[in-house]
Amino acid sequence: MLEFMRAGGYAMWLILVFGGGTIGLCVAFAWRPGERKLAMIRPLSLCTVFAVLSGMTAGLGMVMKNVTTRPEWAHSPDLHLIVMTGIGESLTPAILGFSMLCVAWLLVAVGMRRQIA
Repeated sequence: MLEFMRAGGYAMWLILVFGGGTIGLCVAFAWRPGERKLAMIRPLSLCTVFAVLSGMTAGLGMVMKNVTTRPEWAHSPDLHLIVMTGIGESLTPAILGFSMLCVAWLLVAVGMRRQIA
């Protein structure tokens, strides 16, 4: 888990904060549904999505920068493997953030069901 967090960079901490806040609010909504809570869940979810996109683009940018500034990588026959490893690390914010949003909106579905029933 620590290596996963390290691979994602600084954005992982933003995603944990925003995604954790979203999940916390979704738990409250599932327990006691209300329109005010739902109105806050939407922008918090969007904030988490933007943190995911920020982390992914920052990671991809670093991959492109580092590969071009290191001649031993740029001229390596294993260039494709180096780039694939970097892209894989760049996707870790998406894995964390979208997994947290999946849990969050599942809780919203539970709350919506309780609100209707």
